[in-house]
Amino acid sequence: MKIVSIFADRLFAFQYEGSEENELDRLLELWSNPGFLYAFLTKNRQDLPKDLDWRSMAEQLLDSVDMLQDLLIQIHENPEISLDQFFVPLVNLESAPKVLSLRKRRISYLRLYALRIDSDCFVITGGTIKLTHLMQERIHTTEELYKLQKARDYLKSKGVFDNDSFFEFLSE
Repeated sequence: MKIVSIFADRLFAFQYEGSEENELDRLLELWSNPGFLYAFLTKNRQDLPKDLDWRSMAEQLLDSVDMLQDLLIQIHENPEISLDQFFVPLVNLESAPKVLSLRKRRISYLRLYALRIDSDCFVITGGTIKLTHLMQERIHTTEELYKLQKARDYLKSKGVFDNDSFFEFLSE
């Protein structure tokens, strides 16, 4: 596993072994690919909202990708915008920030998953198109939950618990 900077000292992403891209770049490319969207939505048609056909859903997902990219550009250009507001706890019941807490960003049906390292510092672990209520209901969302937990365990094993330990780990 490798961690790459998306924008300095604030947002990072895992680049998993065997992958040429970090998770953010991989997901943005994948979610912008009409062929992928068609295959995904066809395979998961039983989960589509009843009022949407796959074409409407694909258009909505493409719009969501554009919104996600715009939000990331705004955050990058304006350090006053906190990533703590961008990523919310994965489990809605989390009341106080925890060390390496599991986080998500939801834009329509798109989910971007990350670990909170410290205030305004996050590492993206992956993402998916989520059409069901619980992550455990489908294999592709369960895999993302597993990646979140595996990434957290990896960082814990490297002694990461705050910004200082994270940047020390990155400089090794």
